[in-house]
Amino acid sequence: MKPSSWLIRFGDSRDAQMRLFAFPFSGGSATAYASWREWLPAQIELYCLQLPGRGGRMAEPLIRDMDDLLARLLPDLMPLLDRPYLLYGHSNGALMAFSAANRLLQLGAPAPRAIALSAKCSPTVDRPRERVSELPEDRFLAKLKSLNGTPPALLNDPELMQLFFPALRADFSLGENFRLPEVHPQLARIPGLILAGEHDETQVDDVFAWRDLFKESQQVAMAGGHFFINTNPAFARTLGAFFRAQCAPEAQPVPG
Repeated sequence: MKPSSWLIRFGDSRDAQMRLFAFPFSGGSATAYASWREWLPAQIELYCLQLPGRGGRMAEPLIRDMDDLLARLLPDLMPLLDRPYLLYGHSNGALMAFSAANRLLQLGAPAPRAIALSAKCSPTVDRPRERVSELPEDRFLAKLKSLNGTPPALLNDPELMQLFFPALRADFSLGENFRLPEVHPQLARIPGLILAGEHDETQVDDVFAWRDLFKESQQVAMAGGHFFINTNPAFARTLGAFFRAQCAPEAQPVPG
């Protein structure tokens, strides 16, 4: 199988029972989750999404539309579904993971064994949202600082930030332009883990509203802000245990 520009594998997992596809937050690259290889169960092969505009794809056109993203991603993703698989997405990545699962089911592909989503308001919540992608530069930078997910050294380097602003704005636009599509009925039966930061700007109840789409889900509030995935050690234990349970012999796949 030829290497994928969209999906980067981390670690040696030749004997893995299943694959995890991890979708990044706004501004994130595939390397954002690379360290997970240290604590993920050995049975799980880790693939991280690399969007255009970062890493070796800096020169490629940016994506602002979910349908465009899926049309370009799925040809690389679908050949990797020959093993049971899991999906994870943080913040904007939660919308990507959900959209990928939904589109794959619509195409008749195997269903994911489970899905985990964190720090993103469910698309079932209907309320006005700030158009962060359209903020003037000073307010856009202030928003990034408030989320506490961008390294301070980068935030304090105006020249470097100018390089990253287009990709960041495109990522925020991708989420802001998202509209809930027709949902495949099989989605409700996929086991889910919904994680929310107790001190995030995104309200915990709005994140937990993903249970409207994933009926077989558990919801966990975690100490921390928007990027509790980087600051709270309990996150790795919680996510690792959830995924490890899907590797158990008694875990039954969702019929595809």
